[in-house]
Amino acid sequence: MREALIVWGGWPGHEPEQCATIVAGLLRDEGFQVHLETSTRAFASPQLSTMSLIVPIYTMSKIEKDEVANLSKAVREGTGLAGYHGGMGDAFREAVEYQFMCGG
Repeated sequence: MREALIVWGGWPGHEPEQCATIVAGLLRDEGFQVHLETSTRAFASPQLSTMSLIVPIYTMSKIEKDEVANLSKAVREGTGLAGYHGGMGDAFREAVEYQFMCGG
């Protein structure tokens, strides 16, 4: 079974929890087993590269260097990355490696 990890959080005004719920439903409808996390520490997990898809929904926040490095490694090794607008592309403004990985 394909597995997706949604990591949500950040500024509540962007409604990350509600958005994560919507995306999780869409992915479940497509046959994914969905895991939801609320901390960027999930990006540092050694199991990250076993996911089929990673969906960051995190706004106006910071990410640690080890988290970005592990996330980038998982994507380079073939894990899918998906997201939208500020929930992914503008999530971690100070993390240049993350911006390049997303294409921002």
